[in-house]
Amino acid sequence: MGKSQAKYFVVIGMLLATALLSQGLFRSRPTSYKVKLDQFPLTIGSWKGKDIKLGQRKLVYAVLETKTILSRLYVNSKAKDEVVDFLVIYSERTSRGFHPPEVSFVAAGNTIVKSGIEYIPLSKEKNAPQLETNMFLGKTPRGRVLFLYWFSVGDRLMANYYKSSLYLLWDTIKGKDSPTTMVRLAMPLVDDDLEKTMAVATSFIQQIIPILPEYTNRVSQKNTLGSEGQVQKGIKE
Repeated sequence: MGKSQAKYFVVIGMLLATALLSQGLFRSRPTSYKVKLDQFPLTIGSWKGKDIKLGQRKLVYAVLETKTILSRLYVNSKAKDEVVDFLVIYSERTSRGFHPPEVSFVAAGNTIVKSGIEYIPLSKEKNAPQLETNMFLGKTPRGRVLFLYWFSVGDRLMANYYKSSLYLLWDTIKGKDSPTTMVRLAMPLVDDDLEKTMAVATSFIQQIIPILPEYTNRVSQKNTLGSEGQVQKGIKE
């Protein structure tokens, strides 16, 4: 057996050991926790929300491997043409159920016009911290739609799905509980203007980022003690 083959089998063995270890740790995690995602505010500034009923609920839960999902439509009461389709998917054990929105968007017969990474300033102040997000502009029969989404592992935010999976695996190996979320915004273009729509999306994100951790942090069902951690890591200074 050559040195290259030996290294190959060592790597494979390490990966298998890691997989088995992570599965064992996932199974050993306590299940006496919940999150308050369903209590996320219906009113955020001038935005008024309404829950969206999930079709084929059991199938959705099976595919996403979680039942903790917030799907809501927010409309700006000061500008009725400003609408945000807001989705938060929470998982306590794994990120395997998270699928990039591009996949389902294209599968539905739509096309992607533009995609990339977008950095969202988290306040109006100069040199404000920035949130790294995935962005893509989609074309549908009804018009163009802007999508922005990101992932979190514990209090770390990031755009890269694979990076989030590695963080989750590493935390699992260390025996650290790190619930994961995917947050996605979809907005029909306002006046068919991408720049204007991005500005509206930025304003919406600036309002939800400070309060979102309160509703995605775990709460013990036994003593109802919550945590008030703030999302800081993964935000670009």
